[in-house]
Amino acid sequence: MFPIWYIKEKLKLSDQYPSGLEWVENAYYHRIGDMAGRWTLPGRYYLVRMSGEQFHAHRLVYFLRTGQDPGNADVLHLSDNIDKDNRKPLVLHVRPPSARKNKLKKLQEQVNDESN
Repeated sequence: MFPIWYIKEKLKLSDQYPSGLEWVENAYYHRIGDMAGRWTLPGRYYLVRMSGEQFHAHRLVYFLRTGQDPGNADVLHLSDNIDKDNRKPLVLHVRPPSARKNKLKKLQEQVNDESN
């Protein structure tokens, strides 16, 4: 994740758009005030492309709202927010280290299975 000062040079929170973000600078592919983020499938999230990198919009919204970089934690939409509207509340969920290890182990097993 970029530092918050850099993100604030590019984006701001927005109540106007479901991504929760709008651009604060003009660029080749957007204008000031345009919605930042594009709805994607199959993930069903808004993604923002900034300085050659891609970010989940809800993580950026959480960072801008709280000033806290979510780091390795999950940023979650509440269960009643089926549209994944980032203007609504978001919560930070820090998984215990054992859960991260189990997830990494499962991913490694999948990679091994696919390469065989």
